[in-house]
Amino acid sequence: MSDLGLPMTPEDSPVAPKRPWRRGRSWVAVVLSISVLVVIGLGVRAAIGLIPSFGDAEDYVGDGSGSVEVEVVAGQSLSEIGQTLKEAGVVASVEAWVDATQANSRSGSIAPGRYAMRTGMSAQSALVLMLEPSTRITDKLLLREGLRLWESVGVINDSTGLSKARLTKVATTNGTAIGLPRYARDNAEGFLFPATYELPKDLTATEVISTLVARWEDAAGEVNLTANAKKIGRTPYEIMIIASLIQAEGHPDDFAKVSRVIYNRLDPDTWGGTAGFLQMDATVNYALKSSEINLTTEQLTGTKSRFNTYLHVGLPPTPINSPGQAAMEAALNPADGPWLYYVTVNPDSGQTKFTDDYDEFLGFRNELSEWYKSNPQ
Repeated sequence: MSDLGLPMTPEDSPVAPKRPWRRGRSWVAVVLSISVLVVIGLGVRAAIGLIPSFGDAEDYVGDGSGSVEVEVVAGQSLSEIGQTLKEAGVVASVEAWVDATQANSRSGSIAPGRYAMRTGMSAQSALVLMLEPSTRITDKLLLREGLRLWESVGVINDSTGLSKARLTKVATTNGTAIGLPRYARDNAEGFLFPATYELPKDLTATEVISTLVARWEDAAGEVNLTANAKKIGRTPYEIMIIASLIQAEGHPDDFAKVSRVIYNRLDPDTWGGTAGFLQMDATVNYALKSSEINLTTEQLTGTKSRFNTYLHVGLPPTPINSPGQAAMEAALNPADGPWLYYVTVNPDSGQTKFTDDYDEFLGFRNELSEWYKSNPQ
């Protein structure tokens, strides 16, 4: 009883107290005093945004305010992330953060990177915000199908600010460091997979290029590149070269037919036992670093490059762009047909006509010429 501030005199008897009504009133006073202290405590702690928890974890109230950037490092535990958040003033305690994460099965999906947070957040609000994709500070990178390596480097530079020279060096000097297959011979042309990427800030050139190559590896696994290439008597690298030609030359609706034209032209039996010329404008454009629809005769026959398939039989030495998965699948699964020629007779719509007859092919060329007359550039 003395702990509550009620002194006992020697005359007081615990069995028959002289003035029990005073003791009763004192108890009421003590209870009221404690209640007042609790209310005062609540008011003080509420004023600074904290919830008193009588032994539980200290926590802020609400969604917080302001802006603060925090970084989650690879390998950090949820508790360590909580410590980072506490030090940044985001949450009141590591314990409250851990309690919130244990109640949410998605908490394990928090990835390394930088996050835009607020100060003075409840642990629950902080967790919900970190699980929002938009909270993560990233560089958005969109690589479309058919970009050549130097074009991809330009897009990466625009998105990340990384040096073009450094990106090019990384993509063309050490294939092992960026995850290229050995047959690519340290050249990432054809392997910077076209897709949309959310890249964490401050990645190095090696890390960015490695991410794109890793995405290519996923696509290669999905089409079973190595095994299916073997089934049709081609190497995986040849399939990637063919896929890049398909990507450059064909409309997606015609990928499988363009693929068949390529295989028919590569087949020695088509030419009486001698490997044929692919004669594809896209390879000459690659050599010229251009994108001309109507190349001149001088360009087609006078461009001295191993990529000029009007002068050299067989496939070019490397892919000529980064093909998408659909082009890779078409390279592995050409349509059935005798075609040797095709002409896109309407560049606007992509309408393409196929034939195995040279005279009919010339007729298609005339259709294209008429289109150009009706659609002056």
